[in-house]
Amino acid sequence: MTTQAGPTDVDVRAEQVFFEFLGNPPDVEPYASYRWFHEHAPVFRGSNGMIVLSRFADVDAVLRHRDMGRGEESVQHLTDLPPRLLEPVMRRWKRTMVFANPPLHTKMRRKVGAQFLPRHVEAMRELVARRARETMDALADSPGADFVTTVASPLGGAAVADLLGVPEDDRAELARLSPRSMGVFDPMTATSDLEAAAAAEITMADYFADALEERRTAPRDDLLTRLVAPADGDPLEPIEMVAAAANLTNAGNDTTTNLLSNSMYALLTHPEQLRRLREHPELVPRAVEELARFDPPLNLNPRTALVKTTVAGLDLEPGEIVVGIQGAANRDPRRYTDPDALDLGRDEGVSLAFGGGAHFCMGAHLGRLVMSEFLTCLITRFSGAEPAATPRRRPGHNLRGFAELPVRLSR
Repeated sequence: MTTQAGPTDVDVRAEQVFFEFLGNPPDVEPYASYRWFHEHAPVFRGSNGMIVLSRFADVDAVLRHRDMGRGEESVQHLTDLPPRLLEPVMRRWKRTMVFANPPLHTKMRRKVGAQFLPRHVEAMRELVARRARETMDALADSPGADFVTTVASPLGGAAVADLLGVPEDDRAELARLSPRSMGVFDPMTATSDLEAAAAAEITMADYFADALEERRTAPRDDLLTRLVAPADGDPLEPIEMVAAAANLTNAGNDTTTNLLSNSMYALLTHPEQLRRLREHPELVPRAVEELARFDPPLNLNPRTALVKTTVAGLDLEPGEIVVGIQGAANRDPRRYTDPDALDLGRDEGVSLAFGGGAHFCMGAHLGRLVMSEFLTCLITRFSGAEPAATPRRRPGHNLRGFAELPVRLSR
């Protein structure tokens, strides 16, 4: 498919479905929209020229293609911010690994990745398992308590905080700031909420700038210290260290928290799969992948053509924006058998829940470890789980999770 022609009638209808999906109340599940895209418009162009993809192969190809990178597609909504907020946020955004392109992205990923190896993550397994037991016991001791605030947020946030070396006394504040700051990078954030999101992002950045400076004179055995340690070659700049620490914190306090909450809800609404997992604990690794596929914490993943190129059958000019609907790609019937079914024994390859290509989620190892220990704790320590009240989704369908998920655990 080339994209030089103007929008067709199908494109017009598809754009309507797309914005209806994004604008629906949070408790309206997006899966009917995914099915519509797959059947009627797996590739379409919007009236603003943006191209939207929903097939697994197409989204995967765009995420992996070296000519596709990050432009300003994720921050166009910030232009109305006052300069006192816009300038520091944009300056950091351009030095952030999530949004940088090579060669800066390559440098940052190499430097940060060298301090965030699978062996560093695996060494945390016993600590993560203990925290999973503690948080789940607290939930069981308070029947009907909120899973998000009792388990998902403290468990997801603590894993990254332990890795970074964030003191216990500072974690609650970072857990409060992190989800709010993520609004800066979500194009669907309401204009009225942007100033608070930018202020939270700046406060987090200031915190990590101070913490990194402290590590220079008082090193510890943590990731913050490893980031500021003298390095040969091309060391990270201070702003890049701050961005890396903030990104990892957001991965724990927002992305992993949402993944845990989405997974708990999926198990509550599919009790037969929870029983299956309890009877076959060897399925935990597959269950981690399937739960992430079934309801990922991030739905949209945009890219910008850096040069004139062809990818996924699209002829693109520099600056053209392509949006991959990861949630829809993860339910592509061309890729998965009965994709709307939760099947904890599914073995059909990894999904796009953690992204793909150069920007594949660096925290995927840690997210999988946290999920694995949570599931292991759930099936070995508790005999049952059931919803205690009506859950409440967080606003929006891009960053997807729960604001409140009351759960009752039985031992």
